Amino acid sequence: MAEVPAVVPARETEDSIRFGAFMQLLRTAGALDRAASDALSDLDLTAGAFGALVELAEVGDRGIAPSELARRLAVARRTATLYVDILARQGWAAREAHPDDRRMVLARLTPAGIHLLDDLGEAYKRRLSTLLGDMSPLQAERLRQLLSLIPTDGSVSTTHAE
Repeated sequence: MAEVPAVVPARETEDSIRFGAFMQLLRTAGALDRAASDALSDLDLTAGAFGALVELAEVGDRGIAPSELARRLAVARRTATLYVDILARQGWAAREAHPDDRRMVLARLTPAGIHLLDDLGEAYKRRLSTLLGDMSPLQAERLRQLLSLIPTDGSVSTTHAE
C-alpha cells in the first residue's frame, strides 16, 4: 500500500488557497450584484447598467463605442450593448453614428441621463458604497488594489499555473 505524504505539496496548498479566494469572490460578487439591483430597483437598473451610465458620463460628449464600453466594464460586447439598450429605453442614453466612420456607433448620455446623474448620481454611489458594510476607506482602497491584480480583460495569468 502506498504511503500518503504527511505534508501537502506547496503547489496544491497555494492552488487550494487561490481557489478558496476565487469561490469567496464569486459568492461576494453574486451577493453584491443582488444587493445592488435592490438598491437601484427604483431606477429599474442593474448594477451593470448603472456602471455603464457612469462610464458614459466619464467619456462625456465624445461618446464611446460599445466595444470600448465592454472593455471598461469587463463584460462581453453584447452585454455592453444590452446596457446601452436599457439606458436608451429609459431615455438616458442614445446611439449615434461615429463622425468619422458611419459604420461605427457611439453611445452617449442624453440630457436626461446627464440630469439624472447630476441630481441623483452621488446619492446612488453612496447607497452602493454602503454595500461594503463597515469597511473603512483604507480597507476599501486595499481591496480595490488587490482586486486590480486580477486580469479583467479575459487574459489568464500563467505566473502561478503549471
